[in-house]
Amino acid sequence: MFEYTRKKLTLMYSGMLALILLVVFFGSYWTLAAIIHRNEQTQLESIAEKTIHEWKESQTRMLLPRPPGEGGIPVKGRMDFDFLQPNQLCLIVSKGQQMLKQNPAHHSSLLSVFQQAIMQHPPEAGETMRIPLTVDGEKKIFMVYRPVFPNEDVQLYLAEDVSRMEQLLHEMRWVFFLIGILLLALAALIGYWFSGRAMIPINQSYKRQKDFTTDASHELRTPLSVILSSAEILKEKKESLPAFHQSVLLSMVDEIHRMRRLIDDLLTLARSDVEANQKLSFQPIALQRLIGEVADRMQIKAGAKEVTVINRAELDSVFLMGHSDSIRQLFYILLDNAVKYSEQGGKVEIEALLEGTNRVVCSVHDYGNGIPEEDLPYVFERFYRADKARSRNVEGTGLGLAIANQIVKMHKGQISVKSSKEQGTRFIVVLPVIQPRGDIRL
Repeated sequence: MFEYTRKKLTLMYSGMLALILLVVFFGSYWTLAAIIHRNEQTQLESIAEKTIHEWKESQTRMLLPRPPGEGGIPVKGRMDFDFLQPNQLCLIVSKGQQMLKQNPAHHSSLLSVFQQAIMQHPPEAGETMRIPLTVDGEKKIFMVYRPVFPNEDVQLYLAEDVSRMEQLLHEMRWVFFLIGILLLALAALIGYWFSGRAMIPINQSYKRQKDFTTDASHELRTPLSVILSSAEILKEKKESLPAFHQSVLLSMVDEIHRMRRLIDDLLTLARSDVEANQKLSFQPIALQRLIGEVADRMQIKAGAKEVTVINRAELDSVFLMGHSDSIRQLFYILLDNAVKYSEQGGKVEIEALLEGTNRVVCSVHDYGNGIPEEDLPYVFERFYRADKARSRNVEGTGLGLAIANQIVKMHKGQISVKSSKEQGTRFIVVLPVIQPRGDIRL
């Protein structure tokens, strides 16, 4: 129980830290990526202003000589691209997609691939987009910007190679991911250690409470046995007592028996709490035979109310790995509960069927008044009893179903209840079973 709580605390702590790390890392990455993209956008916008200015200037130039090395024939409207970086491209095309100007600093194959790409998916005026290009077998990513050009017959495309920045962001994603995994693992270990430290006083307090319950129950059994013996002796001579004293004596005997049952149930719960945290020695149990024995013995008690116990178990060669005494007690509790709340002359049905190959479904059904719907979620809590017709004038301590629930959990099973006023109450127990083997001997 405490180990489960410790793991749950660790999981909650790790989950909260994971959420914080996710927000921090995602926020950091998003902020950094936004800054990088914004800087790229600003740089392209600045280049666009210079390019447009250079284009206007080129239109006013008449005849200017070519640069040295390009021949001495003058050209009209020559543009200078000295302001462009080696990783930047400039392309000016006409409305009919005819190239007018280009950045001559780059290889013609790159310009050709770039021109084909933007002709296929041209960005809108004033917008940017990222396009992947493959040049000479090398994959690159370019950020393309199309500024609003003053001349509607001309389109300007600017691009910048952002492959290194994209690679940097990709590596940062992996770095954040690996750091997050390491921090989560470290936080889980530290959280598990801290939760263990936090559970120490709780565990000690629980142990003291459990020891007190066990010791008190043991200490109370002896004086109760003496009182019960004395009351039984007086009961033998009750005919000599006045009628009022006889009534008091019978009530006293009933209360002593009730206190004795309560003490026995408390001891059972204390033992089950200990066993739940220990590895018990489970043995193969033949469920068909065990259920039959419990049903036969319970029929004797049910006979006092003329209630019939009907055994419909069909579990030939089905074995459960479990604690025999605990499983026997489980079915005693459920059958005893069903008999107590059955009407005079009613019936109780116990069924058990193999579902699939690895689990058995058992049910105990009585046709009494049923359990109110609002009480169903609490029937397995300790000392809980519905203050309705179902529990009125019925003996019990309110611990039986809590013990049954503890036994089912100890065997990795499930227990549930369905109830209505018309159909009565059905308790359903699902337990894991083992495959029949020829070497099992009971």
